[in-house]
Amino acid sequence: MTKLARLFQNADEVVDAWRDALKHRDVKGALAIWLDDDSITCVLPEGQRLSGHAEIREGLERLLAKQALFLEPIACIGHSVLGAAVYDTTEAVHLRADQIEAEFFLNITLVLLQDSQGWRIAHLHASHSTEETFDTPSTPHGLH
Repeated sequence: MTKLARLFQNADEVVDAWRDALKHRDVKGALAIWLDDDSITCVLPEGQRLSGHAEIREGLERLLAKQALFLEPIACIGHSVLGAAVYDTTEAVHLRADQIEAEFFLNITLVLLQDSQGWRIAHLHASHSTEETFDTPSTPHGLH
């Protein structure tokens, strides 16, 4: 991981940076927002559990190899305490920037920790939503 990673002043900025990295298929940028620790973990929607930077890098490369992912938050609940934040979100997943109707929905839990590098992701768990309907936008939109 690069030692010149951006210093995030709040946890919301990290969540926005995660969505932006997926939108731009930026694996290096996505990895830069993870905690610089071997204990980081990620569970992909298919259930594969990844541990450490090398496994997460490989998983992100596979995930973004074919196309970008545009995540649009539908619902988000965040909790934070001194040095830790947890976000539970439901995200509409679009495969094109101009796509209005979602391809599918994901439930994502993000655990972020604050260290000398600022806020970083320590754990991400994504799973396909079991909800079948959401009020999705009917006009083009901007993503975070």
